[in-house]
Amino acid sequence: MPFAQNPDGTKINYEVIGEGPPLVLQHGLLSDLNTWKSRGYVDALQDTFQLILVDSRGHGESDKPDESEAYELRARITDLATVLNALEIDQAHYMGYSMGGWMGYGITIYMPQRFKSLVIGGFGPFRVGRAGPLTEEQKQARWETMVNAVTTNAHRTRALREFPWAIKHCRDALDTWKGARQALKVGDLPLLMFAGSEEPNSSPIDMPEVLNFRPDAEFFSVEGANHIETIEAVDVVAPRVLKFLTEVESR
Repeated sequence: MPFAQNPDGTKINYEVIGEGPPLVLQHGLLSDLNTWKSRGYVDALQDTFQLILVDSRGHGESDKPDESEAYELRARITDLATVLNALEIDQAHYMGYSMGGWMGYGITIYMPQRFKSLVIGGFGPFRVGRAGPLTEEQKQARWETMVNAVTTNAHRTRALREFPWAIKHCRDALDTWKGARQALKVGDLPLLMFAGSEEPNSSPIDMPEVLNFRPDAEFFSVEGANHIETIEAVDVVAPRVLKFLTEVESR
């Protein structure tokens, strides 16, 4: 398996599948690059795009440093650039879900020149800071809800058991970053956003507010779906993503 090494020494695992314009796929918390295969996105997208699946630091086969600052957003965006450098790719499209969606906001601040477009799902831009930072009790309640929803998956159970420090650092970084509003104001990459109608963390009520900052952005809702069900709805999500990316490529 190939690795790219961040200048800070962290090794990032990745996999390349398919041919066409490059598209980075970035998974969410408690997942790994294989989620794009098991949920059908590789099958749906690989005939049109060269897919670059990345294990985010702290996940999968990538390194799992035990320092909280190692999981800050800037370091993660540098990970993506490091993978593109290893593949000698100047620019790629980007699709991220949940934690991967959070990283999409970071791209607009730290490295927009390396990407052609952004697809962000399952992470609303106002989840932190709308009514102030979350309390520790709110963070714990939200965390327990998510863990209960996803720990039937063997990989997620292993992640919580074998490298809990990495998951904690990732979770803390997600809960403390407040730069989404700034990202929307300064960003100009073509942007598609989506969320489930029953999504507790990034509701469709919040995401359309992006249009106040980015009237050119697009949004769609996966009706009746919660956080996990949204990304599992490949028959709904993949066609919208393909349409959006194909239109960007034709410009």
